Amino acid sequence: MLQAISLSLAVTASILGLVFPFVLARQATGLNQTILLIMMAGIAGAFIYGAGFRPENRVLRLFTGPRVTWTVMLASLVALVAMR
Repeated sequence: MLQAISLSLAVTASILGLVFPFVLARQATGLNQTILLIMMAGIAGAFIYGAGFRPENRVLRLFTGPRVTWTVMLASLVALVAMR
């Protein structure tokens, strides 16, 4: 169940970030681009978890888990909305 949620969140966030970037950030400032980069790292981790891959390394397993990836994506989205 968590895999399906992670995959759907990753797909939705990547579509928003790639197709409609102006929705997330109206101006292309250095801070916006940094936040979008952090958000894309969360999206990549959510794709990894959603696809069912489990790294053997404990640190990578932690960073690709749903707790970290969902938190990173949500915090980035909140930061972008707060900057508007």
